[in-house]
Parts: sequence; C-alpha cells; structure tokens
Amino acid sequence: MLKAVGSGAAVGGVAAVVAGQSDGDSGEGGAEGDDTDEDLPPHQPPRGDPRPYEEYTVHRVPEEYETIQAAVDAAESRDLVLVGPGVYEEAVTVLDTPELTIRGTDRNEVILDGGFEREDGILATVDGVVVENVTARHYVRNGFFWSSVSGWRGSYLTAHNNRVYGIYAIDSLHGRFDNSYASGHTDSGFYIGQCKPCHTRIENVRSENNAIGYSGTNAGGYLTITDSVWRHNMGGIVPNTLDSEADPPQDSARIQNNLVEQNNNASAPDESFGYAAFGTGINVAGGVNNEVVNNTVRDHVNFGVVAVPMVDENVYPPAGNLFVDNEVEGSGRADLALGVPEDGGNEFRDNTAETSRPAGLNGDSGLFEGDPWVTAVLFEQFTQLENGEAPRGDWTETPEPPFDELQSMPDPTETPPREPVRRGDAPGGGS
Repeated sequence: MLKAVGSGAAVGGVAAVVAGQSDGDSGEGGAEGDDTDEDLPPHQPPRGDPRPYEEYTVHRVPEEYETIQAAVDAAESRDLVLVGPGVYEEAVTVLDTPELTIRGTDRNEVILDGGFEREDGILATVDGVVVENVTARHYVRNGFFWSSVSGWRGSYLTAHNNRVYGIYAIDSLHGRFDNSYASGHTDSGFYIGQCKPCHTRIENVRSENNAIGYSGTNAGGYLTITDSVWRHNMGGIVPNTLDSEADPPQDSARIQNNLVEQNNNASAPDESFGYAAFGTGINVAGGVNNEVVNNTVRDHVNFGVVAVPMVDENVYPPAGNLFVDNEVEGSGRADLALGVPEDGGNEFRDNTAETSRPAGLNGDSGLFEGDPWVTAVLFEQFTQLENGEAPRGDWTETPEPPFDELQSMPDPTETPPREPVRRGDAPGGGS
C-alpha cells in the first residue's frame, strides 16, 4: 500500500501560512464550488477563449517601477503589469488586487529568482489573477502558487529548481495551466489540490525531472489533464488521496491524450513520496471515479497504468475508475495493474497492452479483483523511502530546462489582459 509521507506539508521549517502548506491546515473557508461532492463529472471540456478587458492600465517594469512588487502594489483590478527582460530577485505577492495580470515580454528572459532563500516566486490569494510568460527559479517553496481563489490561470510559464512545487493551485477553482514547463521539484511539477469540483484544465504542458510529474491530492470534478508530456520523473501522473488535505477521497478526474514515458528517474529530487510511485506512468493512488483514456504510456520499470490503495490516517481503496483505449508498453512488471484492497468497479477495457496483474485484466468484462503482489511492489518502495534508503537527487542541481524548446507567448506587448477562463460556457460552472 502507498502511504502519505509529507506531501503538502511545510518542508525544512519553511513558514507555511496558506491553505494546504501547513500541518493540519484543511484550507476551509476558501473557494466554494458550484456542485455537491456526489456524482461529479470528471471532464472539464474546453471553454471559449478568455475575453479581454476593455479598460486597463499598463504598469511597466523596469521602465516605471524598479520591481514587480512595486508595480503590483500600484495596480488596480484588471490592470496589466508588463515586465521586461531581467533577473528579478524578489518574491511577489498578489493579496488584494483581483483580476490582475502579470506578464513577461519574453518567457526565457524575464526571470524571477529566489536566491535559494525566498519562499514563492508569485503567490496569489485573490480571485482572477493571471500570470503569463515568466520563469521562476530557486525558491524554497513554489514557483507559481494560487491559494483559495476562484478564477486563475498560468500560461507560458517555466518553473525550475524550486524546492517544493513548480506550478501549483490549491483550494481553488475555475482555472487553467497551459503551455507551461516544470522541472526539478521535490514534490511535483504541476499540482491541483483540494478542490471538488475543480472546474480546471491542464493542457499542453511538459513536466520532467520532478519527484512526481502531476500530483492531484483530493482534487476532482470537472478536472481534465490533457495533451501533455510527463517524462523522466520518479512517478508520472498521480491523482491521490490524503487525510492531510480536505475532503478525501480524490474523486473524478479525466486523464486523456497524454504522453507518459520513462518515469523511472532515480536522480530526480524527492522530499515527499515520489519514490513510492517510482517507475509508474499513471498511478491512481486511492482515487475513485477517474477516467484514464487514450494515453500513450511506455517504458516504466514497474507499472504503466496502475490503481492501488492509499494509506494515511485511513485506508482509501481505488474504486469506480475507468481505464480505456490506452496504449501501454515496455513496462517492467506489468502494463496494466490493480492492487488490493480495492472497492470494485475498476474497469480496464480496450487498452493495447501486453501484460497485466492480475492476468487477463484487460479482458472482455474489464472488471477484476486486485492482485496483492501489485500493492506489495509499491509498498516495498515506500518502506525504502521511510527507512531513508530511497535514492533522491538535489533540487538545486537538477539540469536546467531546454529553454530553446520553450516558446514565448505570442504578441505579449500588444495582447490586452484577459479574464482567466470563460465561465458562462463552462458545464456546471456558472458565471
């Protein structure tokens, strides 16, 4: 069985005063959803393009303000903070200006630098904040962070070599991460946590050299992870359940059209439970009612696509998960796998795969009981982790991103600031 070993908690004494990053903090009182927890649809379909704001002021850094924080403090709702090339040694907070946009003029040349001592590159705790076309590195907590908000977006972002998370939203809904990259994080490159329903999409992103590529603790309902690349992490895509965050279990996410490959990186940094998911591509750890559809998953030393229980204060068996039309190959132990205990309704059908545990898992009925051996394999890795025997790299020394492959936002100086996401055309979303 997998067991929680600190994901979402404060690390190394770093102060953690926002939802989801302090011990025992449930994040209650944050963003409220539009649906009940029952029968949440997994899929958040694409929405229309965000609408531009008609009236706004541009605040230019460094031409008018020496720091990004100074421009943020001077801005009003719906304004644009436009940041020119440079290395900005600061930690930016957006605490009382909703619907603000912070945008770099060049994704690879506008760099927020934490100096291995500042906490977060950009932290937003008000609704509607958009961050675009910026790089954040060397922070002791997170690169980009939204906490307890309704309406948010991160586009054309690069987060690398930050201690905990790269691009991160918790207790927040109505959002999107797109066209972004994350590497070198001890928890996960991309994270969505503690939202039911989330009304969120992650699309066209790339996550590598992290403990986990995507982690989604207790997150689901109108939540789609799609058309992205997850490679060379310890573990790939890991929706999971923990008692340390509100409203377990993880419930109803859709994982579709992704390339998930070679998540066996023993040199990736890890200070949480990445090694417990080592060598797995898509790993549903104690989640229920998820849809894993039409993904290409290859070359994992343990399991390509797997569902296992999660153990924290309580035991969370996987249940009601659908695995269909995935192409899975090159797995060291089994392409498809289901552990025990499991609560039934886990269906594997129409997948292209050579091996499975239990045998015949991809058969005509698609419904099977789990295999204790599958759980034992991953529990052994957890035991190594708990005993301090698991390999791990140094987050400060993870190789830098392939900057020449990371495209900037088109027309950053001419494009007006826009709302984070469209709401009126979002299924179940409201305006």
